[in-house]
Amino acid sequence: MLKLLLVNNYDASNRERMLTLKASLARGGRVEVTDWNLVTSEKLREYDGVILSGSYDMLSSAKTQAKFAREIDAVKDHGGPALGVCFGHQLLGHAFGSRVVRAANPAKGYRDAEVLRRDTLFRGLPRSIGVYESHQEEVESLPAGFAHLARSSTAEICAMKHSGLPIYGVQFHPERYSLEKPDGEVILANFVEHLVKD
Repeated sequence: MLKLLLVNNYDASNRERMLTLKASLARGGRVEVTDWNLVTSEKLREYDGVILSGSYDMLSSAKTQAKFAREIDAVKDHGGPALGVCFGHQLLGHAFGSRVVRAANPAKGYRDAEVLRRDTLFRGLPRSIGVYESHQEEVESLPAGFAHLARSSTAEICAMKHSGLPIYGVQFHPERYSLEKPDGEVILANFVEHLVKD
């Protein structure tokens, strides 16, 4: 069975959000949760795949960058399968050299995102997908060595992947899916089944 590590970038007391994301991933393997301040490169290597959660922190702040410096370094050094969700996506962007800035169009709610290039992460999905966005900040430009996978009206870099490593970032919350908007569930399953397992 796959071992997945879910990194909680929220306050340690905020377990509710982690339970939703953990439940969404649990069908694909055994999921363990750790807090951001306990992340090391060595710890990440113990797992088949890593998921970086959202956060209420703002990564454009130097104080926040310093707070998460250890996780940023560990993620960059890791090189294994990783999926950054919202803040986790921004953390990947920052780790690989892009700036995180205040969003021109802050978002909260379901949006349609345009898939720009076919990728395993979007296997079985149409070119227009319904995703839940909730963010005040965004990755300003695509990091060097990354491919642009999707955009939405409120996030130009709505999804990205490293060109040489199985590292993905999504500016949305795939765990926030429903019967009417099931695409996030498919994305999480694709990450676990085809990008971690294979």
